[in-house]
Amino acid sequence: MRVLLPLLFSSLALLAGCSSGSNADTSADEPGFFGRMWSSTQKLNPLHRGLKARAVKEHKPVNLKALIAQVIVEPAAPKLSEERQMNVVLRLTNRGKKLAQLEFPTTQRVEGVIRDKLGKVIERWSEDHSFEKVAGVVSINPGERVEYSMNIATREMTGGETYTVEAHLVEYEAVHGSAAVAPVK
Repeated sequence: MRVLLPLLFSSLALLAGCSSGSNADTSADEPGFFGRMWSSTQKLNPLHRGLKARAVKEHKPVNLKALIAQVIVEPAAPKLSEERQMNVVLRLTNRGKKLAQLEFPTTQRVEGVIRDKLGKVIERWSEDHSFEKVAGVVSINPGERVEYSMNIATREMTGGETYTVEAHLVEYEAVHGSAAVAPVK
């Protein structure tokens, strides 16, 4: 035992000296054998405050062609004397084979407008709402869908005319849909 102990210490000292970066090629910041061993134990400690945050992976751009948008208006022919607003639903379906992750800078996800026959916007859904500056992500699995419902006022419409209701994702205007509405008096 007395012979083994000095041999063990001399072997450890030799290993520490060999791995301490005595080569001219290695940088001075590279830890030696014991330094690497100590740092590996610190990574396992959940209370260690010196942990580095993991790098965030870059997301590939969303395949917007895989998202199918459909606009559904209820009622399709609102009675203006009885109904002050109509329900507009933007239905998004992921027809692709990969998960679609949509990122938004605020709590607003959709926008809806009503256009007259000349293309002028007569009503905008977001004008009556407030949104917080809280970023968010919406994930749509392949084959699944997400629906957003909006109540848009009919106060600027006149009976007997045809209007176009358009809805789109706020940060992804390429994902949009429209429907024709013909209100009656």
